Amino acid sequence: MQRNKKIGMKARADQIGWVLAAALGGVMLASGFQSTGDKIAVVDLVQVATKSNIGIGNAAQFNKLKQARQDLLQFVEQNPVITTEQAQQLHDLIIKDNPTDADKASITTIETAIAATTKASQDLAAKGTLTTEETTQLNEYRHRADVMNTTEERWYTEFMNSLQDWSDSHRLDNLNKAREAVSTVAKAQAFTIVFDKGVAPYGANDLTDAALQAMNAQK
Repeated sequence: MQRNKKIGMKARADQIGWVLAAALGGVMLASGFQSTGDKIAVVDLVQVATKSNIGIGNAAQFNKLKQARQDLLQFVEQNPVITTEQAQQLHDLIIKDNPTDADKASITTIETAIAATTKASQDLAAKGTLTTEETTQLNEYRHRADVMNTTEERWYTEFMNSLQDWSDSHRLDNLNKAREAVSTVAKAQAFTIVFDKGVAPYGANDLTDAALQAMNAQK
C-alpha cells in the first residue's frame, strides 16, 4: 500500500472520530413536562455526550482500535514477506477490542519471526549470485509480498468500515444517553422545551453542566 493510502486512512479515521460532534448539533429536545406556558432552556448536547465519562471512554477506545489497525497496516507494509497464516493470526489478534496479555505476547512472537524473515529476504536480495535454492526462496518472498499487497488493500477497506460502524453505534448510544440526561434535568426543573445551543446559542437557563452530571450518574 502506498504512503498516501496510509495517510488517507488516518485522515478518514480522524473524521470518523469527529462524527459524533458533527451529528449532534441542532437538536431540539422536549422534556415531556406539561404546563400552561413554555419554560425554555438550552443545552450543549455535544458537550454532554462527548465530555461525559461514557463519551471520554468511547473516544479513548476508538483511538485505541484505530491505532492498532494503523500499526498493523504499517507493519505488514514494512514486512511484506509475511505468510498468509501469519497474516491471519496477526489480524485476528489485533482486531480484538481488548487483547489479553497472552494475545499481546503472541503478537510479539509472530512479529519477531516475521522481522527475522524480512532480514533474511533483504540479505538474500542483496547477494550478487544466488544458488538455485536461494533463487527459489527469493521468488517465494516476492510472491508473499504480492499476496500481502492485495491482503493489505482488503484490510484497509475492512478496517475503515469497522471503525465507521463502531463510531456510528456508539455515537447513537451516546446521543440517547445524553438526551435521557437532559430530559431528567428538564423535568426536575420544570422546563418544557430545551434547545440545543447550536440553534439557540444565546439562550438563558443553560442545563449543560446539570445534564453532564446526570449523564455521569447513569448506570
